[in-house]
Amino acid sequence: MSANIHDVAKLAGVSPRTVSNVVNDFVHVRPATREKVLRAIEELNYRPNISARRLRQGRTRIIGFAVPELSQPYFAELCELVEFVAQEHGYTVIATQTGGEKEAERKFLREFSSHIVDGLIFSPMGLQKPELYKTPPSVPTVLIGEQISSSKYTSIAIDNVRAAQDLTRHLIEQGNTRIATLGAYHTDLYRSSRLRLEGYRNALDEAGLIFDPELVLYTDQFSRTAGREGVTAALQQGIEFDSIVCFTDVLAFGALRALADAGKRVPTDVALAAIDDLQEAEFSVPSLTSIRPNKRRIAEQAVNSLLELIASNEQEPQNIEIDYSLV
Repeated sequence: MSANIHDVAKLAGVSPRTVSNVVNDFVHVRPATREKVLRAIEELNYRPNISARRLRQGRTRIIGFAVPELSQPYFAELCELVEFVAQEHGYTVIATQTGGEKEAERKFLREFSSHIVDGLIFSPMGLQKPELYKTPPSVPTVLIGEQISSSKYTSIAIDNVRAAQDLTRHLIEQGNTRIATLGAYHTDLYRSSRLRLEGYRNALDEAGLIFDPELVLYTDQFSRTAGREGVTAALQQGIEFDSIVCFTDVLAFGALRALADAGKRVPTDVALAAIDDLQEAEFSVPSLTSIRPNKRRIAEQAVNSLLELIASNEQEPQNIEIDYSLV
Protein backbone atom coordinates (compact mmCIF):
# COMPACT_ATOMS: atom_id res chain seq x y z
CA MET A 1 0.00 0.00 0.00
CA SER A 2 1.36 3.44 -0.89
CA ALA A 3 2.15 5.95 1.83
CA ASN A 4 -0.25 8.76 2.65
CA ILE A 5 0.16 12.18 4.22
CA HIS A 6 -0.47 10.80 7.72
CA ASP A 7 2.36 8.27 7.33
CA VAL A 8 4.74 11.06 6.36
CA ALA A 9 3.61 13.22 9.28
CA LYS A 10 4.13 10.37 11.74
CA LEU A 11 7.62 9.56 10.48
CA ALA A 12 8.68 13.23 10.44
CA GLY A 13 7.08 13.94 13.83
CA VAL A 14 4.94 16.78 12.51
CA SER A 15 1.28 17.39 11.76
CA PRO A 16 -0.35 16.52 8.40
CA ARG A 17 -0.88 20.28 7.94
CA THR A 18 2.90 20.84 8.08
CA VAL A 19 3.45 18.11 5.48
CA SER A 20 0.87 19.81 3.26
CA ASN A 21 2.66 23.14 3.69
CA VAL A 22 5.94 21.59 2.60
CA VAL A 23 4.35 19.84 -0.40
CA ASN A 24 2.75 23.11 -1.48
CA ASP A 25 6.06 24.95 -0.95
CA PHE A 26 4.72 27.42 1.59
CA VAL A 27 7.46 29.76 2.78
CA HIS A 28 6.53 29.84 6.46
CA VAL A 29 8.11 26.48 7.34
CA ARG A 30 11.34 26.28 9.34
CA PRO A 31 14.24 24.93 7.26
CA ALA A 32 14.92 22.13 9.74
CA THR A 33 11.27 21.07 9.71
CA ARG A 34 11.14 21.21 5.92
CA GLU A 35 14.23 19.00 5.74
CA LYS A 36 12.67 16.39 8.08
CA VAL A 37 9.50 16.26 6.01
CA LEU A 38 11.39 15.99 2.72
CA ARG A 39 13.48 13.10 4.12
CA ALA A 40 10.29 11.33 5.22
CA ILE A 41 8.70 11.88 1.81
CA GLU A 42 11.75 10.38 0.12
CA GLU A 43 11.99 7.43 2.51
CA LEU A 44 8.32 6.52 2.12
CA ASN A 45 8.26 7.34 -1.61
CA TYR A 46 5.20 9.49 -0.96
CA ARG A 47 3.41 10.91 -4.00
CA PRO A 48 0.85 13.67 -3.33
CA ASN A 49 -2.53 13.30 -5.01
CA ILE A 50 -2.12 16.28 -7.30
CA SER A 51 -5.46 15.75 -9.05
CA ALA A 52 -7.44 15.74 -5.82
CA ARG A 53 -5.64 18.83 -4.58
CA ARG A 54 -6.29 20.72 -7.81
CA LEU A 55 -9.98 19.80 -7.75
CA ARG A 56 -10.26 21.10 -4.17
CA GLN A 57 -8.68 24.33 -5.37
CA GLY A 58 -11.18 24.51 -8.25
CA ARG A 59 -8.44 24.02 -10.88
CA THR A 60 -7.35 20.97 -12.84
CA ARG A 61 -4.54 22.75 -14.75
CA ILE A 62 -5.82 21.04 -17.88
CA ILE A 63 -6.69 22.81 -21.14
CA GLY A 64 -9.00 21.31 -23.73
CA PHE A 65 -8.01 21.58 -27.40
CA ALA A 66 -10.82 20.70 -29.83
CA VAL A 67 -10.57 20.85 -33.62
CA PRO A 68 -12.50 19.27 -36.52
CA GLU A 69 -9.78 16.72 -37.37
CA LEU A 70 -6.55 15.93 -35.54
CA SER A 71 -5.52 13.90 -38.60
CA GLN A 72 -5.22 17.16 -40.55
CA PRO A 73 -1.50 18.01 -40.49
CA TYR A 74 -2.19 21.69 -39.80
CA PHE A 75 -4.13 20.90 -36.63
CA ALA A 76 -1.61 18.23 -35.61
CA GLU A 77 1.26 20.71 -35.88
CA LEU A 78 -0.74 23.37 -34.04
CA CYS A 79 -1.70 20.92 -31.29
CA GLU A 80 1.97 20.10 -30.70
CA LEU A 81 2.77 23.81 -30.33
CA VAL A 82 -0.21 24.45 -28.01
CA GLU A 83 0.91 21.55 -25.82
CA PHE A 84 4.47 22.89 -25.69
CA VAL A 85 3.35 26.41 -24.69
CA ALA A 86 0.87 25.07 -22.13
CA GLN A 87 3.56 22.94 -20.51
CA GLU A 88 5.67 26.06 -20.05
CA HIS A 89 2.84 27.37 -17.85
CA GLY A 90 2.40 24.10 -15.97
CA TYR A 91 -0.70 23.01 -17.88
CA THR A 92 -1.59 19.72 -19.56
CA VAL A 93 -3.53 19.58 -22.84
CA ILE A 94 -6.31 17.13 -23.69
CA ALA A 95 -6.88 17.10 -27.45
CA THR A 96 -10.03 15.87 -29.14
CA GLN A 97 -11.69 16.05 -32.54
CA THR A 98 -15.29 16.83 -33.38
CA GLY A 99 -15.38 15.88 -37.04
CA GLY A 100 -16.69 19.38 -37.67
CA GLU A 101 -20.20 18.09 -37.02
CA LYS A 102 -22.69 20.37 -35.33
CA GLU A 103 -24.04 17.85 -32.81
CA ALA A 104 -20.57 16.58 -31.90
CA GLU A 105 -19.46 20.15 -31.22
CA ARG A 106 -22.54 20.75 -29.08
CA LYS A 107 -21.87 17.56 -27.10
CA PHE A 108 -18.26 18.56 -26.63
CA LEU A 109 -19.21 21.96 -25.24
CA ARG A 110 -21.93 20.46 -23.05
CA GLU A 111 -20.12 17.43 -21.63
CA PHE A 112 -16.39 17.40 -22.24
CA SER A 113 -15.73 20.83 -20.78
CA SER A 114 -17.73 20.27 -17.59
CA HIS A 115 -15.48 19.66 -14.55
CA ILE A 116 -12.62 18.34 -16.69
CA VAL A 117 -10.73 21.36 -18.00
CA ASP A 118 -10.05 24.87 -16.79
CA GLY A 119 -10.55 26.29 -20.27
CA LEU A 120 -10.94 25.50 -23.96
CA ILE A 121 -9.14 26.30 -27.19
CA PHE A 122 -11.80 25.50 -29.76
CA SER A 123 -11.99 25.52 -33.56
CA PRO A 124 -15.71 25.29 -34.42
CA MET A 125 -16.87 24.32 -37.88
CA GLY A 126 -20.42 23.01 -37.64
CA LEU A 127 -21.68 25.51 -35.09
CA GLN A 128 -22.41 28.97 -36.40
CA LYS A 129 -22.54 32.07 -34.21
CA PRO A 130 -26.23 31.90 -33.11
CA GLU A 131 -25.86 28.20 -32.26
CA LEU A 132 -22.71 28.79 -30.27
CA TYR A 133 -24.55 31.39 -28.25
CA LYS A 134 -27.27 28.82 -27.49
CA THR A 135 -24.68 26.29 -26.30
CA PRO A 136 -22.24 28.45 -24.37
CA PRO A 137 -19.12 26.67 -23.08
CA SER A 138 -19.16 26.07 -19.34
CA VAL A 139 -15.54 27.22 -18.98
CA PRO A 140 -13.45 30.11 -20.40
CA THR A 141 -13.04 29.63 -24.14
CA VAL A 142 -10.84 31.02 -26.92
CA LEU A 143 -11.62 30.35 -30.60
CA ILE A 144 -9.04 29.69 -33.30
CA GLY A 145 -9.75 30.16 -36.98
CA GLU A 146 -12.22 32.45 -38.72
CA GLN A 147 -15.18 30.10 -38.75
CA ILE A 148 -17.03 32.42 -36.37
CA SER A 149 -16.68 36.16 -36.06
CA SER A 150 -18.02 37.12 -32.67
CA SER A 151 -17.75 39.88 -30.12
CA LYS A 152 -18.49 37.36 -27.36
CA TYR A 153 -15.33 35.25 -27.57
CA THR A 154 -11.68 36.03 -28.23
CA SER A 155 -10.75 34.60 -31.64
CA ILE A 156 -7.32 34.13 -33.20
CA ALA A 157 -6.65 33.76 -36.94
CA ILE A 158 -4.68 35.01 -39.88
CA ASP A 159 -6.37 37.34 -42.37
CA ASN A 160 -7.53 34.65 -44.80
CA VAL A 161 -8.77 37.16 -47.39
CA ARG A 162 -5.47 38.98 -47.56
CA ALA A 163 -3.42 35.75 -47.47
CA ALA A 164 -5.26 34.27 -50.46
CA GLN A 165 -5.05 37.59 -52.27
CA ASP A 166 -1.27 37.74 -51.74
CA LEU A 167 -0.88 34.14 -52.91
CA THR A 168 -2.93 34.73 -56.07
CA ARG A 169 -1.09 37.97 -56.74
CA HIS A 170 2.20 36.04 -56.56
CA LEU A 171 1.02 33.66 -59.30
CA ILE A 172 -0.13 36.59 -61.42
CA GLU A 173 3.26 38.24 -61.03
CA GLN A 174 4.81 35.02 -62.35
CA GLY A 175 2.87 35.57 -65.60
CA ASN A 176 -0.08 33.25 -64.97
CA THR A 177 -3.50 34.36 -66.26
CA ARG A 178 -5.69 31.22 -66.15
CA ILE A 179 -5.57 30.65 -62.40
CA ALA A 180 -7.80 27.96 -60.92
CA THR A 181 -8.64 27.76 -57.25
CA LEU A 182 -8.98 24.48 -55.35
CA GLY A 183 -10.87 24.10 -52.07
CA ALA A 184 -14.07 26.11 -52.32
CA TYR A 185 -17.09 24.63 -50.50
CA HIS A 186 -20.57 24.52 -52.01
CA THR A 187 -21.92 25.85 -48.70
CA ASP A 188 -20.76 28.47 -46.20
CA LEU A 189 -20.06 25.74 -43.63
CA TYR A 190 -16.33 26.41 -43.60
CA ARG A 191 -15.83 30.15 -43.35
CA SER A 192 -12.09 30.05 -44.07
CA SER A 193 -12.83 28.57 -47.51
CA ARG A 194 -15.24 31.39 -48.32
CA LEU A 195 -12.76 34.03 -47.17
CA ARG A 196 -9.95 32.53 -49.25
CA LEU A 197 -12.18 32.48 -52.31
CA GLU A 198 -12.89 36.16 -51.68
CA GLY A 199 -9.16 36.91 -51.55
CA TYR A 200 -8.61 35.02 -54.80
CA ARG A 201 -11.29 37.09 -56.52
CA ASN A 202 -9.87 40.32 -55.11
CA ALA A 203 -6.48 39.57 -56.67
CA LEU A 204 -8.07 38.86 -60.06
CA ASP A 205 -9.99 42.14 -59.91
CA GLU A 206 -6.84 43.97 -58.87
CA ALA A 207 -4.99 42.61 -61.94
CA GLY A 208 -7.87 43.21 -64.33
CA LEU A 209 -8.42 39.47 -64.90
CA ILE A 210 -11.97 38.23 -65.44
CA PHE A 211 -13.33 35.82 -62.82
CA ASP A 212 -14.28 32.53 -64.48
CA PRO A 213 -16.58 30.33 -62.35
CA GLU A 214 -15.32 27.32 -64.34
CA LEU A 215 -11.93 27.76 -62.64
CA VAL A 216 -13.40 27.35 -59.14
CA LEU A 217 -12.71 23.68 -58.34
CA TYR A 218 -14.99 22.68 -55.45
CA THR A 219 -13.97 19.99 -52.97
CA ASP A 220 -16.10 20.39 -49.78
CA GLN A 221 -13.21 18.76 -47.95
CA PHE A 222 -9.58 19.61 -47.28
CA SER A 223 -7.74 16.36 -48.03
CA ARG A 224 -5.23 14.87 -50.45
CA THR A 225 -7.94 12.69 -51.99
CA ALA A 226 -10.25 15.67 -52.51
CA GLY A 227 -7.42 17.62 -54.12
CA ARG A 228 -6.57 14.79 -56.47
CA GLU A 229 -10.21 14.19 -57.44
CA GLY A 230 -10.92 17.89 -57.93
CA VAL A 231 -8.02 18.44 -60.31
CA THR A 232 -8.54 15.12 -62.12
CA ALA A 233 -12.19 16.01 -62.77
CA ALA A 234 -11.24 19.44 -64.12
CA LEU A 235 -8.65 17.95 -66.49
CA GLN A 236 -11.14 15.33 -67.73
CA GLN A 237 -13.66 18.11 -68.43
CA GLY A 238 -11.06 19.88 -70.56
CA ILE A 239 -10.81 22.93 -68.27
CA GLU A 240 -7.61 24.78 -69.10
CA PHE A 241 -5.50 26.50 -66.42
CA ASP A 242 -1.87 27.47 -66.04
CA SER A 243 -1.80 27.56 -62.22
CA ILE A 244 -3.81 26.63 -59.13
CA VAL A 245 -4.30 28.42 -55.81
CA CYS A 246 -4.87 25.60 -53.32
CA PHE A 247 -6.64 26.57 -50.10
CA THR A 248 -4.46 24.16 -48.08
CA ASP A 249 -1.19 22.32 -48.56
CA VAL A 250 -2.89 18.90 -48.32
CA LEU A 251 -5.10 19.85 -51.27
CA ALA A 252 -1.94 20.82 -53.15
CA PHE A 253 -0.38 17.40 -52.45
CA GLY A 254 -3.43 15.79 -54.04
CA ALA A 255 -3.23 18.22 -56.95
CA LEU A 256 0.44 17.33 -57.47
CA ARG A 257 -0.49 13.68 -57.85
CA ALA A 258 -3.35 14.42 -60.23
CA LEU A 259 -1.10 16.55 -62.45
CA ALA A 260 1.63 13.89 -62.42
CA ASP A 261 -0.93 11.23 -63.40
CA ALA A 262 -1.93 13.45 -66.33
CA GLY A 263 1.69 13.86 -67.44
CA LYS A 264 1.84 17.54 -66.50
CA ARG A 265 4.94 19.03 -64.91
CA VAL A 266 4.91 21.41 -61.94
CA PRO A 267 5.68 24.28 -62.23
CA THR A 268 6.57 24.12 -65.96
CA ASP A 269 3.07 23.23 -67.17
CA VAL A 270 1.01 24.18 -64.12
CA ALA A 271 2.18 26.28 -61.18
CA LEU A 272 0.90 25.51 -57.66
CA ALA A 273 0.67 27.65 -54.54
CA ALA A 274 -1.04 26.86 -51.24
CA ILE A 275 -1.76 27.92 -47.67
CA ASP A 276 -0.48 26.41 -44.38
CA ASP A 277 3.24 25.72 -45.03
CA LEU A 278 3.20 22.27 -43.48
CA GLN A 279 6.49 20.54 -42.76
CA GLU A 280 5.66 18.12 -45.57
CA ALA A 281 5.57 20.99 -48.08
CA GLU A 282 9.33 21.44 -47.78
CA PHE A 283 9.93 17.81 -48.78
CA SER A 284 7.35 17.37 -51.53
CA VAL A 285 8.67 17.22 -55.10
CA PRO A 286 8.64 19.97 -56.10
CA SER A 287 8.58 21.93 -52.84
CA LEU A 288 5.48 24.09 -52.48
CA THR A 289 5.17 27.83 -52.52
CA SER A 290 2.94 28.41 -49.51
CA ILE A 291 1.55 30.96 -47.08
CA ARG A 292 3.20 30.34 -43.69
CA PRO A 293 0.95 31.32 -40.78
CA ASN A 294 2.96 32.02 -37.64
CA LYS A 295 1.72 28.84 -35.93
CA ARG A 296 3.97 29.34 -32.91
CA ARG A 297 2.41 32.77 -32.40
CA ILE A 298 -1.09 31.33 -32.80
CA ALA A 299 -0.35 28.77 -30.08
CA GLU A 300 1.20 31.33 -27.74
CA GLN A 301 -1.64 33.80 -28.22
CA ALA A 302 -4.31 31.13 -27.73
CA VAL A 303 -2.77 29.74 -24.54
CA ASN A 304 -1.89 33.13 -23.04
CA SER A 305 -5.31 34.62 -23.79
CA LEU A 306 -6.99 31.58 -22.28
CA LEU A 307 -4.87 31.64 -19.11
CA GLU A 308 -5.64 35.34 -18.64
CA LEU A 309 -9.32 34.52 -18.98
CA ILE A 310 -9.07 31.62 -16.54
CA ALA A 311 -7.31 33.84 -14.00
CA SER A 312 -9.74 36.75 -14.16
CA ASN A 313 -12.84 35.39 -15.93
CA GLU A 314 -13.20 38.98 -17.17
CA GLN A 315 -11.46 39.57 -20.46
CA GLU A 316 -12.55 41.95 -23.18
CA PRO A 317 -13.13 39.73 -26.25
CA GLN A 318 -10.70 40.41 -29.07
CA ASN A 319 -10.29 39.41 -32.71
CA ILE A 320 -6.53 38.83 -32.80
CA GLU A 321 -4.87 38.76 -36.22
CA ILE A 322 -1.71 36.67 -36.55
CA ASP A 323 1.02 37.48 -39.05
CA TYR A 324 2.05 35.25 -41.97
CA SER A 325 4.67 35.17 -44.72
CA LEU A 326 4.87 33.79 -48.25
CA VAL A 327 7.49 31.06 -48.50
